[in-house]
Amino acid sequence: MKLVINKAFFGKSNCLKATLNDAGEFYFHFGSPKKIQLNSEDSSWSWKKVKLNDNELADILLVLEGKKESIAFFHDFKGEKTQIWISKKDNFLFVKIKEVNKVLTEQEQIILRELLKYCLLRMNLDLS
Repeated sequence: MKLVINKAFFGKSNCLKATLNDAGEFYFHFGSPKKIQLNSEDSSWSWKKVKLNDNELADILLVLEGKKESIAFFHDFKGEKTQIWISKKDNFLFVKIKEVNKVLTEQEQIILRELLKYCLLRMNLDLS
């Protein structure tokens, strides 16, 4: 499948990626650097991938637009359980799973908001 959107929000010690493929599937990828041994040149990341539906994206938009203070989702995929918390405080958006806590600036929130709006539209269009 081809990616239609592949936006990464990198921080010093974490990353949040938002992706949409041409089949209309949206994913958040939560990344953090793998713990590397001393004198190792391995700088790879470990990733946690979570698929979200259009209703969950709409809930995230409600937080981004200040209509909800916070939301939480619980996903269970093949026995792997993941809870996602999204909240807004002051001018920052917090996106958290157990392994990674990503904070988005106001500018990053605008980018995410516009991408999510596009994703919602794209997920609900019949492009065949």
